[in-house]
Amino acid sequence: MNAKADYFFEVSYEVANKVGGIYAVITSKAPVMAEKYKQGFIPVGPWIKGKSNLEFSENDAKTSEFGEVFEKLKSNGIVCHIGTWDIPGSPTTILIDNEKYYNSNKNQIKTDLWNQYGIDSIRADCWFDDPVVFSYAAGIVIDEISKKMNSKLCVAQFHEWMTGAGLLYLKHVKSKVGTVFTTHATMLGRTMAGVNENLHEEIEQGLKRGTSVDPQKAYHYGIESKHLTEIACAKNADVFTTVSKTTAREAEYLLGVKPEVILSNGLSMATYPSMEDLSYVHKKYKMKITNFLRAYFRPFYDVNLVDPRIMFISGRYEYHNKGADMFTESLGRLNQKLKDEGSEKDVFVFYLIPADISGENIDVLKNVTLFNEIENYVDDLLPELKHSIMGAITRGKDLIEQIDEGITSTHIQEIKKQMHEFRSKTGQVPPLCAFNLNYDVSGDSILNGFKANGLLNRKEDRVKVIFYPAYLSNADRLISINYNSFIIGSSFGIFPSFYEPWGYTPVECAANGCLSITTDYSGFGKFIDENRVAAVNDKKDRGIYILKRENQKYDNCVESLKNRLYDVVHMTKNEIVEEKHIANRLAYLTDWKYLGENYIRAHNLSLKKNS
Repeated sequence: MNAKADYFFEVSYEVANKVGGIYAVITSKAPVMAEKYKQGFIPVGPWIKGKSNLEFSENDAKTSEFGEVFEKLKSNGIVCHIGTWDIPGSPTTILIDNEKYYNSNKNQIKTDLWNQYGIDSIRADCWFDDPVVFSYAAGIVIDEISKKMNSKLCVAQFHEWMTGAGLLYLKHVKSKVGTVFTTHATMLGRTMAGVNENLHEEIEQGLKRGTSVDPQKAYHYGIESKHLTEIACAKNADVFTTVSKTTAREAEYLLGVKPEVILSNGLSMATYPSMEDLSYVHKKYKMKITNFLRAYFRPFYDVNLVDPRIMFISGRYEYHNKGADMFTESLGRLNQKLKDEGSEKDVFVFYLIPADISGENIDVLKNVTLFNEIENYVDDLLPELKHSIMGAITRGKDLIEQIDEGITSTHIQEIKKQMHEFRSKTGQVPPLCAFNLNYDVSGDSILNGFKANGLLNRKEDRVKVIFYPAYLSNADRLISINYNSFIIGSSFGIFPSFYEPWGYTPVECAANGCLSITTDYSGFGKFIDENRVAAVNDKKDRGIYILKRENQKYDNCVESLKNRLYDVVHMTKNEIVEEKHIANRLAYLTDWKYLGENYIRAHNLSLKKNS
C-alpha cells in the first residue's frame, strides 16, 4: 500500500527517550516508515537535557528546511532541535525544548483544554503538566510546518494521552494535518486491573448492555485528567486506533469510542539472528548464565546444571497485572511435585523485574568475583596442562604421570585454598534476591510470594528462584549479559498476564529462539490464536503457548500453568529444538513488513476524513 501523505510526523514522549514499550514500537518500525515516507518520516519528541544527545546527532536548526518555522517559534519560547535519530532508518527527528514555553503557558493550555474539551486538570500535577505542555507545543510545531508546506499532505500520529494535547490543538485550529490517535493501554483499564477489579468481566457486561464506564471511576482513582484527555483524543482524532482487539474492546467501554484500525505491534525480524545462528549462540549464552548460577548457588550446595531448564519472567513491576502472582504459585506447586517425585532436576527461574535498588547483594558480588578469579586461574593453568599432555603423547609416556608433573604442589595448594573459600557458605541458604532493595523488603510482593509458596532456595527445593531487579546489561557486575542474549540462552519465558494490551515479551522470545507462554487476556495471545494455522499449518498449542485465563477459575489456571512448566522441564533436547523452530516461525507473523501496512491504512484514512 502506498502512503498518500508527503510528511508523517510520529509524536511520542519516547522518541529518543527510552522509557517503555512505545520506544520499541517506534524504533523497530522506523525502517519501514522511512521506506514508505523517505525523508518525510519525522519523529517528534521532547528534548531532555543530558539524555537526548545520547542517541541524537543534532544539525543546525537555522539551515534546515524548517529553519524559518523554528526561528519564528523560538521567539515564542518553543526551541526545536533537529537532527538524526541514531536508530535503524536514521530518520530526521525534531526534539522540542519547551522549558520557557512551559513556564508562561502551562496554566493557559490547561484552561483551553477545559474550555474546549472538558478536560478537568484542577488536581493534576507535573506528571500530567509536563507531557501536556510538550505535546501542545508539538501540535503548534507540526501546524506551522504544514502551513509552510502548503501544497504537501501531512499526517501526524500521537501515541498515548501524553501526546494528546498536540492532536487536540490541531483539531481546534482546524489544521489540514490528518490526525491519528493510538492508545496502547487505557489509563483507567491499567489502574482498575492493578487493584484487582474484575476488569474483563466489567468490560464484557458493559458492552453487552451498550453502556460505558461510570465517569466518576476515574475521579475515584485520581486519574481524571489523563482519562479525560484519552476520551477527547479518541473522539476528536480523524482516526482512533489501538494495538489489539483486546484493547479495542477496553477502549470502547472505557473511552466510549470504538477504534477504527488495529495497529498490532511488530518487530523487524531482519534484525534478529537466523535459527542456524541462534543454535550456535544459544550454547554461548547458556554457558554464561550457568556460570552465574554456579557462582550463585554452589558456594552453598551443589546444583544440577546438566542441561538445566532456565526460565524467566520480565517486564514492569505490576505483580498482579503481569501474572507474577499466578506464576509464583505455579512454581510453588511445581517445586512440590518435583520433590514428591524425588526428581534430581533443578529448575532455575529469574524474575527480571526492575525495582528500586541500592546496589548488588555484597555476598552475591563476592561469590561472582571469586568464581571469575578461579576461572581465570584455571585458564592460566591450561597452557601448562596442554604442554604436559602433548609431551606425554609425543614421547609415549604415562599421561597421568605427565599431568601430575605439570601441576605443582603450589598449584594444588592454591586450588584447595580457592575451593575452601568458594564453598565457605556450605549449610547456609542462597539469597532470594541478587540486589539490595532500596525499600522495606517486608512489603515486596515478589519476595513475599516466594516465601508464601515455599520457594526458599533450600537444598531440597528443586525450583531455585532469583529476583533480579536490575536491567540486564553487558556492563553489570553479576551476570554481565544483555536482555536479548539472556533470552537466547534461556529455555522458557513465562508471561501469564492478567492485563496485557499487546505483550512484546513473548514475541521477543520467539524471535530469539526461546519458548514462551502468554495468555488469552493479552492482545498478542489472541493474535497468535487467530493466526497460528496460517503460520505453521497446525492448530496445536506449540512454541508460543496460550494459557487460557478467560472465563476460567484462578486455581485452575495456576494448575494449568504448573502442568505446562512440568512438561517443559521434562522435554528432551530434540523436542525443545523443534518447539523453538515453531516459535520462531510464529514470530514472523509480527514482522513490520506486514504489520506496517496497517499504519499506512490509518494514515491514508485520516487524510480522507480530514479533506
